[in-house]
Amino acid sequence: MDRALKISVVMCTYNGVHHLQKQLHTVLAQTYPVHEIIIQDDGSTDGTWEWLETFASDHSQVRLFRNEAPHGINANFFSAMRRATGDYLAPCDQDDLWEPRKLELQAAAIGNAMLCSGYSVPFSDEGFPVTHDRRRPNYHLLRVAYIGALPGHTFLMRRELLDFLPGGGQCPYLYDWQLQLVAAAAGSIVFVDGVLVHFRRHAAAATAYKPAEGGLSLLRFVATTLFCHRRLQEKVRKRFAVVEAILRPLPFDTPQREQCLEMARLQQGRGLANFVKRTRFFLRHRQHLFYAEEPRRSLLTWLRALYFPFACGWYYK
Repeated sequence: MDRALKISVVMCTYNGVHHLQKQLHTVLAQTYPVHEIIIQDDGSTDGTWEWLETFASDHSQVRLFRNEAPHGINANFFSAMRRATGDYLAPCDQDDLWEPRKLELQAAAIGNAMLCSGYSVPFSDEGFPVTHDRRRPNYHLLRVAYIGALPGHTFLMRRELLDFLPGGGQCPYLYDWQLQLVAAAAGSIVFVDGVLVHFRRHAAAATAYKPAEGGLSLLRFVATTLFCHRRLQEKVRKRFAVVEAILRPLPFDTPQREQCLEMARLQQGRGLANFVKRTRFFLRHRQHLFYAEEPRRSLLTWLRALYFPFACGWYYK
């Protein structure tokens, strides 16, 4: 086994005392050596900090930090990641469970890429509803620009990826979306074809949401995206202003970056002529727009791309 990578596990905590022991046990049980475990608490009030102090006293590879004032998810993770001394970073949520070979598989797969991910399977031991799409996610830049395809808790990433974020990552969207946007712009993501993380779903999780009962009805989807198009498009414009601000200064001369910059300009434009150009763009790049890459010759893919000027607003409803 290649043990050359110096990997820092980076965990941010907030009122997570009930799940920390199980998650940290899976980190300590990794088959690939961990250089250090950075744990940064964001003002927990449930005994998390006291438990962490005891844990750190028993494990020399743990480096423990506590914020003087609440940072929130993004600032906490970026601050904690910049404390790491490893060449590679593995962000870690406080309440998941890692497969024992997570880091081993990723260390073998990452090569010269900036970022490596893999499958994350949700579970709940509290009766919280979960859904799981078993298809391989599409992490082409044109998809990632709309919604993060890869959850941060699956990442193994080069530390220098942080250096490409303008303003140190100070934007309103989650840290893992920003990081994979940059890596996708460089065409520098690899995917491990295996389960790396068991993703705990519970009501107290920062990203908790309940799937709609009975699934999403086509009537509701069309009604929302069509009749609320004007309002949703303002949110799309706001997002793509951020996308453009992140992508434009990047030094990567890749086709996907140029395509996404074109899409960002079209998404921020107004008027009928711009709408037509935007629709033509979606038709031309239809295989890269959806959760899983679509067959180019599929009639359904054509129809979905034709409606995408309206459908893309659904992500920001």
